[in-house]
Amino acid sequence: MALATLKSLHRYLRLIENASELKRRMSASSNQRSLKEGLSEISKLVGLDDAAFKDPQNVAAVIGPQRLVMIWGEPSVTAHIARIFDSSKVLLIVLIDSGYTEKTTGIGALSKSDPESTLESLKPLLAGNLVLTCRLFRSLFEHMLGFASPSSAQQGSAALLNELTGSKEHGRPFLATAMFILGAEIDRENLMSFMLEQGLFGMQLFEQLLQNREYCDAFYTFRKLERVFVGSPAEEEKQLRNRMDRFNEQFGGKPGDVRMFETGDQDKARVDAHFAAVDLLEAMALTPLSLCLNNSIAAAPSNTGRSMKIIARHFERFARGEETKEHANREIADHLLAFARQFSADSKATSLS
Repeated sequence: MALATLKSLHRYLRLIENASELKRRMSASSNQRSLKEGLSEISKLVGLDDAAFKDPQNVAAVIGPQRLVMIWGEPSVTAHIARIFDSSKVLLIVLIDSGYTEKTTGIGALSKSDPESTLESLKPLLAGNLVLTCRLFRSLFEHMLGFASPSSAQQGSAALLNELTGSKEHGRPFLATAMFILGAEIDRENLMSFMLEQGLFGMQLFEQLLQNREYCDAFYTFRKLERVFVGSPAEEEKQLRNRMDRFNEQFGGKPGDVRMFETGDQDKARVDAHFAAVDLLEAMALTPLSLCLNNSIAAAPSNTGRSMKIIARHFERFARGEETKEHANREIADHLLAFARQFSADSKATSLS
């Protein structure tokens, strides 16, 4: 197989935007499998030991730790998460080993003498790489969870995938995120310029990625279901601060100094809202928005803490019935879009405004 480059990877991943081909390849995969069976399928496909996904931390890396509970050593999830997981798995399997060529997708075949003309599979990139496989799956899963309508999700993988594939609003963010994650493994230095050339980074992409998305049900709801009681104010403050410090650290930032809670009297709704906000930021770090997070932390480590508090405020207001879910989702999307605009802009251009 030809050596993977950004160009050949992009050509391969354009399958994501080919609705008819995707649907044709997924048509035989409509029967929902259990979480355990699905994880086993993924393991075999990328050459991982079956024991890899018996580790709760690895299962959590695939769907988020707030969305599962371990019962007698087995991961257990809600019916909705099981459906979203299965749909994401079907899409991942098609992407990893689609047998895709320029000829079959109708994009137009290149000369066989071109070393970048053919990328037959993602297996060489993902083979034995648990971390990269989890990142790619999680990014698809989070997008599915954020945009799936409840009615389509209940009808199964085929209905959900038909809804989410083939439209520019979903295809471009899918493609951009997959390119961002996998391209960094191939040529990190030139990835940003390549994505800009292909229209995979910028305000239109951020609009498609962030707007009309479900945030409350995708993040707050699962924190609400996680615990009945919270710890002492000091314990919750410490845990939340550690989460944010670890988040900043992955972007080279130092610990922030933003106060986690406004008062010392944290009830469950407030604690859940803050942890859900961190969950959301961590999910966004899997997407091209990661570059904006990196810039924001370089400017001031406290920026992400401030963003977390803004998001948490809307989650808490939703929890207390002070804001509708729709209003909270719009406000969170608007905040993230403004965040993306501010921290994706060139510093020189920003200084002139």
